[in-house]
Amino acid sequence: MDFKAFLVNCLTAFVIVIKRLFLLIIFPYKTMRKISFEKDYYQLLVIAGLIFLYFKFIYFLREKTYPATLVFLFFILNFILTVSFFYFINKFFSSNQKEKEITFSSYIFTFSYSLFPTLIWFLSTSLLYIFLPPPRTLSLLGKGFSIFFIAYSLSLLIWKLILEYLAVRFSAKQNFLRILYMMILYLVWFLPYSVLLYNFRFFRIPFI
Repeated sequence: MDFKAFLVNCLTAFVIVIKRLFLLIIFPYKTMRKISFEKDYYQLLVIAGLIFLYFKFIYFLREKTYPATLVFLFFILNFILTVSFFYFINKFFSSNQKEKEITFSSYIFTFSYSLFPTLIWFLSTSLLYIFLPPPRTLSLLGKGFSIFFIAYSLSLLIWKLILEYLAVRFSAKQNFLRILYMMILYLVWFLPYSVLLYNFRFFRIPFI
């Protein structure tokens, strides 16, 4: 494949990714269901590229212990660990399901799109660091901004949880209680792992 065809495919995938970003806000259930059947790996390249650009941006914005590329590679490792965890734990729970019903690629696509609330939150907090740096005042305007930011963060968190649930729902094809149990098992090992990354100063808050 020549560079021109590669560029066209990337641009097409970029348009699809941006379109689905908005659809995930309006119609998360229907959109995530379609994403679970996706096979266009250029979309994954676009999402990974956007996240890589964020890490490059934040590296120049604040003083960092590690290069942006290394932090991005650790993000990729965290992502692969997360996807693999849900894939293999579901295989363990679903020994009676047909092999073709559970595909690793479905997990990759759904979990990749579920990263958008994370990316938006990290990017917006970084921009606020530029335009409204701490310390912030305790005035009426400052308190109002704090309330707005908490509400904004909670809305993104709720959206994130919805997308995470739908990602597992359509990739694992399990019921609510089984999905909830899988997520609890995930937190059992991921929370100590996040503390470890924090102690090594890779992430203050896990990018996942």
